[in-house]
Amino acid sequence: MSRSNDSLEHAPLLSPGFVWKLTGVIAVLCLATLAIALTGRLIGGSIALAGNTTDRSLKEIVIGNDVLSLPANVIRFESQRTSGVQGAVDTYFAWPGMSGYSEANRNIFNQIESADGLIFARITQSTMSRDMSGRLDPIYRRLTEGHPVAGPNGLDSVRLAPGAGYANELMYVERRAAGSEGERPYAVRCLVEDASLGNEFATRTGCQRDIRLGADLSVTYRFSINLLPHWREIERDVRTRLEAALVR
Repeated sequence: MSRSNDSLEHAPLLSPGFVWKLTGVIAVLCLATLAIALTGRLIGGSIALAGNTTDRSLKEIVIGNDVLSLPANVIRFESQRTSGVQGAVDTYFAWPGMSGYSEANRNIFNQIESADGLIFARITQSTMSRDMSGRLDPIYRRLTEGHPVAGPNGLDSVRLAPGAGYANELMYVERRAAGSEGERPYAVRCLVEDASLGNEFATRTGCQRDIRLGADLSVTYRFSINLLPHWREIERDVRTRLEAALVR
């Protein structure tokens, strides 16, 4: 009986097997906690970027007979951020400055209800022989109704006929000086009734214009109607930025 009592008094409270099992469980829990933390950090960072990237590595994109060298952070969609032949590339820029996405300007790119400070440009191979300015006289002027009304910063506005497929749109045209009939004036289409339409084009990028670039590229760029008074600077900056991206 005394031997049994001595054995019980000197027996360890926790057996070695139990200690090893407990240690293993704690290790697994620690690893799981670490994995959850790392995954949360990665997912959180991905959600914060919302499809944007701060990557500035250059991608050489071939469209038709033209090659564009663009940093990844100005290319809007992840699937297009790769070098090679593509049918089109969608870009976006903070304006002024025509810079791509970065931590410093993330609030501009993450706007939901407004596109103020952003310019979107889709670059494709040309399918028409004339850009918007070139189509003004032969096409758009035949589709207008009413008299021109003075608009912002040297532009006149005229309503496009709804029956021609341009409901709720105005054409803004650069006011021509006397004796300038041979010139190609600036022209841009803008939606004017945007609040009730629930339309991304209307609420975010109410004005649209297309220009020719390179050997055979068409650039359709869009911006908020609130930026229309700055049309000269925007036209200059879009052309300068994308012409600089052309690989000669």
